Amino acid sequence: MEENQKANGMSTKIDGKIEYLQMIQEPICRMSTTSAIFKGFAATIVAGISAISYSTTNLWVLGLSFLPVFVFAVLDVYYLKLERKYRFLFDQVRLDNHEIDFSMKLTSDPLEIISAKARTWDCIKSPSIYLFYPLMILILVAMFVLKCTGVV
Repeated sequence: MEENQKANGMSTKIDGKIEYLQMIQEPICRMSTTSAIFKGFAATIVAGISAISYSTTNLWVLGLSFLPVFVFAVLDVYYLKLERKYRFLFDQVRLDNHEIDFSMKLTSDPLEIISAKARTWDCIKSPSIYLFYPLMILILVAMFVLKCTGVV
């Protein structure tokens, strides 16, 4: 009888852990989807500006096109930081280093943030950031230079 109660308690704990991990997984999925959407918007802006700059775009419009790409890059870094913090929480629960309390509170401990690689600089060094946004800025700079020199 006592073993049966122990087994039920263990089963309930495991079920609670699985539910908690699923709950943490949802924002992680949303963050990665949001990141992909930001990259899509940035690429669309750069492609659109590049395409219409061959005709009637003036330098102000071309210059202002840097702003949304920069804003999307900043937002992408922010969401990557959040995603990494949620992944850290996920790992802590998975490894039984965090109580199963169904809290979605993220860590603000500097050592845990370093461990989670969730500092701003760590996120900027992510290939999904440093390989994508500098290329978008480089294309816009090239279009701006070509427009200023009269080549385009």
